Amino acid sequence: MTLRNPTPAGNDEKSALPAIDVVLVAFDGAEAIDVAGPASVFTKAEQLRPGTYRLHTASPMGGTVLTNAGLSLAGFCRLDALPSRIDTVIVAGGEEEGVRAAIVEHGVSVWLSKVAPGVRRVASVCSGAFALAASGLLDGRRATTHWRACDQLQAMRPRVQVERGLVYVRDGPVWTSAGVTTGIELALALVEDDIGRDVAMDIARTLALPLLRAGDQAQLSDTLQAQSVARHRLRDLMAWIGLHPGESLSVGALAERAHMSERQFARAFAAEAGTTPARFVEQARVATAARLLRETQWTQEKIASHSGFRSLDAFARAFRREHGVTPRIYRERA
Repeated sequence: MTLRNPTPAGNDEKSALPAIDVVLVAFDGAEAIDVAGPASVFTKAEQLRPGTYRLHTASPMGGTVLTNAGLSLAGFCRLDALPSRIDTVIVAGGEEEGVRAAIVEHGVSVWLSKVAPGVRRVASVCSGAFALAASGLLDGRRATTHWRACDQLQAMRPRVQVERGLVYVRDGPVWTSAGVTTGIELALALVEDDIGRDVAMDIARTLALPLLRAGDQAQLSDTLQAQSVARHRLRDLMAWIGLHPGESLSVGALAERAHMSERQFARAFAAEAGTTPARFVEQARVATAARLLRETQWTQEKIASHSGFRSLDAFARAFRREHGVTPRIYRERA
């Protein structure tokens, strides 16, 4: 099954094109954030660049959708009543019974297989990937879904190359994202693809996102996994470290911030985070540097300084320990 090939265009051409019609498909039992998150992104993009997007929310029956959180979302159009000209389709995920009913009883996958050849791209959030898979759109492609459902997707559709644990995956005109809030990051990536990174970053700042992850980053960050087993005091400190890599992050400074003695802090941190404070700090600084290598044209000196490394040599050694390649090679591959 093929989709209409996208037409590449420069920024001037894009601004002259008609509005991009984006359809968000939901169903009873859908995850509310899977709908509201992307909808918010495209709405803010339209506010920043009027005339860029027309957003449509649709469901098999139209009317009101009851989400898995018990929230009712109104104003949905029936799938068969959508405009004939659609550019982008995004299918939300949700509880297993809701996804199954959408596919088997309400024909969402059949509808997808009919409209896919005429649209520029199709995307899914979380378990919405199962609807794309049932339509055949993922066969022979790389795709992802919520980390808890990756094995199930692979077992149900062996021809799909399931990428476990990634934030989102783009394979040609088909985009799939991981669970829940990653739908926001997927939508921002789509906006960036359409109208540029500046707009996407402006929206990310408006939404107060702590950072904007690339698709190939892990769904569950090392910081989050360490926080999940840490006590409240250290959990907050771990988050602070990730957001302030350029600060003084010595054991003494961190212990003072945690209101503990250095010895008590070092023992508690290692026990709860599974690594030493120094190693945790280095990983946080390398993660910041990797993001800046991907997203900016800054010099390595500037990136090293912003990420908290005292010298370019210290930066290069730490980066190689973490990624196995030099910062220059990493940037070239990214």
